[in-house]
Amino acid sequence: DLNIPPKEERDLSKPTLNLDRTFTVTTSGDDNLEYRNKLIYIIDNLPSDTITCYTDGSSTSSGCGAGYIITIDNSNTILEEKSFKLPDYCTVFQAELTAIREACTYLANFTNKNIIIWTDSESSILAVSALNIRSRTTRDCTDALNSLGNSNTVELRWIAAHTGLWGNEKADELAKLGTTGDSPLRCFKPQSYINKLIDEKVTKLNKKDWETNGHRHTKMLLGNKHAKIIRNLNTTLTSNRLDYRTAIQLITGHCGLNKHLHTMTKITSSACPACGHDEETVSHFLGQCPATARLRGHYFQDYYISVNDIFDYHHITTIVNFANHTKRLNLEPEALDASGVT
Repeated sequence: DLNIPPKEERDLSKPTLNLDRTFTVTTSGDDNLEYRNKLIYIIDNLPSDTITCYTDGSSTSSGCGAGYIITIDNSNTILEEKSFKLPDYCTVFQAELTAIREACTYLANFTNKNIIIWTDSESSILAVSALNIRSRTTRDCTDALNSLGNSNTVELRWIAAHTGLWGNEKADELAKLGTTGDSPLRCFKPQSYINKLIDEKVTKLNKKDWETNGHRHTKMLLGNKHAKIIRNLNTTLTSNRLDYRTAIQLITGHCGLNKHLHTMTKITSSACPACGHDEETVSHFLGQCPATARLRGHYFQDYYISVNDIFDYHHITTIVNFANHTKRLNLEPEALDASGVT
């Protein structure tokens, strides 16, 4: 029930060689600033019979779209302007390539012309000029450029985006207009869309397994807010390996506290080394041990608190900071002595 599209509908394909190009490409090169500064002069001083085509792709909350405008006589005469709706699963990269391809399709009947196609997508230029092509969208765009180049002089050039250049701004408007259109073009499904389907399925299966089985300790700690807590964990602690490890140890209960070590037959007693009264579980360590009551009040605004309330009402970083302050989990379990006391 993943609905993974068949191979013929996927954008990713077997590599094909791209050897015989009939068009040239121009990027900004090493001196991007100098190239940008010359763009207006270059555009304004093109021969009047040069066909200039501006293309763009767009992805907004409304969907994905592409557009182009084709002019002659230094942009004084518009030959064609068009917008296209693309399926919502398409990427901006696909939209940029589609805009170039569709412009080539319109120009297919022109011969013996000098044609410059402008795009602000340097990734598209690099894709159609690469030696190996693994994208069907890229291959279709390359074929269209080569077909047009068989009977014309065709150059694909990079243009700076959002710098007030009329043609690029107009293409951007048309691409955005395309996002709200009807009857989307047929497009191949990108790998990002397939990955999303897989991720959603895995998340669904994990949720089902969690609700059916779940790790008893972890499930007790995280409760119904497990998704939020895990999201916080993965967005705030991944850059600090030690803090991330501490959080995982507390959540799973697999840590250097005496209850776990005693269960693993590493030590002879599960008692808390700080108070000696109760088993040193994560619940006791975080919320109930009298030896750390004052410290607990500082971090959790309560001297005695259930572990569920700690994870429900306090950010994972606060919980880790409390654990770090106690220094109880600073050492690996193997570094503890026979009693489990550091």
